[in-house]
Amino acid sequence: ISVDNCSSGGNNRTYRVETSDGVFAVKQYFDYPNDTQKRLETECDFLVYAARVSPHVVPRVYSRDSQNGLALHEFIEGRAIQSEDLTEHDIKQAAQFFCALNELQAKERAKFLPIASDASFSIEDNLKRIEERIRKLQCIVPKMEEDQEALRFSQIFYKIWKQLFKKIHATQLQIFHKHLKAEQRCISPSDFGFHNALRTIEGTVRFLDFEYAGWDDPAKMIADFFTQLAVPVSVRFFEQFSAIVEMAFPTMPDLMMRAKLLYPVCQLKWCCIALNVFLPIHLARRQFANSKLDLIELKRAQLNKAEKLMQSLEGVLS
Repeated sequence: ISVDNCSSGGNNRTYRVETSDGVFAVKQYFDYPNDTQKRLETECDFLVYAARVSPHVVPRVYSRDSQNGLALHEFIEGRAIQSEDLTEHDIKQAAQFFCALNELQAKERAKFLPIASDASFSIEDNLKRIEERIRKLQCIVPKMEEDQEALRFSQIFYKIWKQLFKKIHATQLQIFHKHLKAEQRCISPSDFGFHNALRTIEGTVRFLDFEYAGWDDPAKMIADFFTQLAVPVSVRFFEQFSAIVEMAFPTMPDLMMRAKLLYPVCQLKWCCIALNVFLPIHLARRQFANSKLDLIELKRAQLNKAEKLMQSLEGVLS
């Protein structure tokens, strides 16, 4: 038996384990006393469902040990995907995977899946959840220069949040408070994007990491897909991706409009997520996943990501 470390994610440790029976991936999930997120159960349950409705897109689950926070998965050979490598075919594969998860008959078998960890079922709720994120950032304890800068950003984020809230409320009051009906909700991979994917030697895309998956708003999923930090997807694919997703939700004629409304909202959310490393529980997850983390380098990198996203928001609000 040989055991090798894989590149770390943000929430877990992954090992490549080679045995006489084959090669496997072992994931060790982060556990924190005050953290209520059940990452192992959420991911494994989602993978079991996804493997039924969309075979060969996600890794199979062979076994789980909830007590020790371990799961045995299929090991997928592949390489990381870069933004500049993305093609229309890649975008289509992602959209088709999402549609397979949300095929009407398949969804009937998904009632056991939880509400996604960051789920919101109205425009108003999306904005309120961002306000909660901003208020948490305003509680950062400044111990170094980078902490002071993150606090400064939280004040800027709050001003942007107020502008967004006012603008959307004033122009889209009809759907601002509207909650999605059960049949309009989706099974979302959450944190869905090509940062959580590998390209196989055959050229197909396999998607990974579903620790936050569950029921959510399909418009929010679309907006999130185009606001990921690590491997950004060009907005030139927005119409193509959304058009495929729309076909899975015939009872939502306003899906595209809602996705466009939520796009700047999700940009602001990801500004906040970029600065999560300044909060103790999120930093603890990062340090669990990577014990050799350079704290100052990490904080500076996340500040830079937040600043870039914020600059793109300024054009939307002007």
